[in-house]
Amino acid sequence: MKVVIMYFSNTGSTLFMSKRIQTALESANHSVVLHDGFAILKQYTANGTSTHTPLLVQYHNDLRDADVVGLGCYVSKRTIPSGTAKLFTEKATPSALFANMKLYFSFASFGSFQVTPCEYLATYLFQRNEQAKYLGSIEFMDPENHIPLQAPRGSIDAVRDSELKKLEDFGVNLCERLNGESLPSMHQIVTETIHPADETPKAPLGPLQINPEKCVHCYRCVDQCPYNALHLPEPGSTVKLPVHHVDECYGCSRCFNLCPVRAIEFPSVKSEKREQYFWGKSHENLKVNPPPSKEEVLSRFRD
Repeated sequence: MKVVIMYFSNTGSTLFMSKRIQTALESANHSVVLHDGFAILKQYTANGTSTHTPLLVQYHNDLRDADVVGLGCYVSKRTIPSGTAKLFTEKATPSALFANMKLYFSFASFGSFQVTPCEYLATYLFQRNEQAKYLGSIEFMDPENHIPLQAPRGSIDAVRDSELKKLEDFGVNLCERLNGESLPSMHQIVTETIHPADETPKAPLGPLQINPEKCVHCYRCVDQCPYNALHLPEPGSTVKLPVHHVDECYGCSRCFNLCPVRAIEFPSVKSEKREQYFWGKSHENLKVNPPPSKEEVLSRFRD
């Protein structure tokens, strides 16, 4: 079967889930294609919500002959990440593209609070093709990547072994269900949606500051911002720092976590006290903490 997965990953955990699922399915001889939802969204919004952008066109082409579709994201403000609902409209992804879909699944990563948007993602796919069957979902607990809750400087939070085992089991279970075992009926789908967060940018982390002595002008932050809130400097400008448009910022903290030289800070949430989120990065010279309890994470608000 051909499986198409679109994921929205801020700092790597949902991408990690996608790749683990991909590996499990490919080991059972299924064809799997991954699509970076934020990269698609960035092109889509930068071009006036044009459906002719290259990444969206490729996603559409893959959907047309997909037997199985998966959707995954991280939790943000107790629902799907801000702005991503733009890709769930009939204009962005018409229902006709899902005519061949026979099966679908959803997955999500969350931090301290187990409130995940799997139901919203599954219901969106159900509404695109009500004849398709739901394969289920997985909710993966991950260290916090929201600046006020992240690990203190010089340390990182570990992932629970039980969560990694749960993800591995989900991949095995998907393979079994794709072979026709234990398929649920259509009526087991949860049809109540989780409403997307307010789509109006509010810059909840406040304005960012870029340290001119640290910035190496790589513009990775400009490239990686899914909301196009960071811009290249004006041509001919003597200031080479990226330009932050606060009115376009959703406060996802991706720029803070991905800056290779730690040149970006958000003073209003005391980001200087927090370590960058280090999923998939080198842990050299950093202390790896045991997975913190919810109470320990919440106590960081007061630090």
